[in-house]
Amino acid sequence: MNSSSNLGEMDLSARILQSISVPTFVIDKNHLVTHWNTALEKLTGIPASDIIGTKNHWQAFYRSERALMDDLLVDNADENVIAGHIDGKCRRSPHIEEAYEAEIFFPDMVNGGKWMIITAAPISDADGCIIGAVQTFQDITERKLAEDKVRESEKMHKELSITDSLTKLYNSRHFFRQLKQEVEIAERYNHPLSLILLDIDNFKNYNDTYGHMEGDKVLALLADVIRKNLRSTDSGFRYGGEEFTVLMPQTDRENIFTAAERLRQSFADTPLLPLPEIEVHMTVSIGAGQYLSGETTDAFVKRVDAGMYQAKKSGKNRVLNVN
Repeated sequence: MNSSSNLGEMDLSARILQSISVPTFVIDKNHLVTHWNTALEKLTGIPASDIIGTKNHWQAFYRSERALMDDLLVDNADENVIAGHIDGKCRRSPHIEEAYEAEIFFPDMVNGGKWMIITAAPISDADGCIIGAVQTFQDITERKLAEDKVRESEKMHKELSITDSLTKLYNSRHFFRQLKQEVEIAERYNHPLSLILLDIDNFKNYNDTYGHMEGDKVLALLADVIRKNLRSTDSGFRYGGEEFTVLMPQTDRENIFTAAERLRQSFADTPLLPLPEIEVHMTVSIGAGQYLSGETTDAFVKRVDAGMYQAKKSGKNRVLNVN
């Protein structure tokens, strides 16, 4: 009588499991799969007949054998072990006592991998002994892809808002924001901070002679020269018109002159071809200086800017170090 009753209960639980739309499987205390519902068949593409009675449930999620969260629960692993196994991304379920939840990407699943919210809970007998575990899956791949698109769009719009469209360097608005941050860091840690201002010599004459499209190529060329000479910690900006700036943290007055001279020479050495068989070399006048402790950002910029104009008045194509 009891045996028939237990069999009936097992059949009923299996039918209930098959009827729910949540992908679910169950293992016993020996890690053998006892249930693998239709929803999970559709999610993984693996029929229940290939899995039930085996320990191969990992094959639906990983390329090589690896314990799933329900395996850890059957082995009575503690919370730290479970967290470590899935890179610390798990949390206790707010809905089911002794259950855990995690948001995981399974790269080896079909169609390039899937993002899942998984929940695993132990199954205990009347005496409280663990006799198995149940694990469910919620496919959130489409949601994650949508979130990624939103983040990418936000990143793109942010980049557009702080980037000059022609030169692809940061714009002047971002320059002043970045300068303020770098000055605060320089003051806090007593680190050197240097600034370069560059102005293209005779740019109006070049524009008038060859046209604005060729003038734009000069601006793009200088931007490219700046990019090629920046360290990872440096930042280049189009300050306005034919003026550019470079912020160089951790750079003192001696090294800023060397960096500015390298920019000047590199730009002067790069040819422009505004017309067939006509090669032109443009130059820049540069002011370079190190931030002085207690100086306002406006005073810092004006001091270096004055150096740049002095370089231009002194004959152009030169660097004037204002320190």
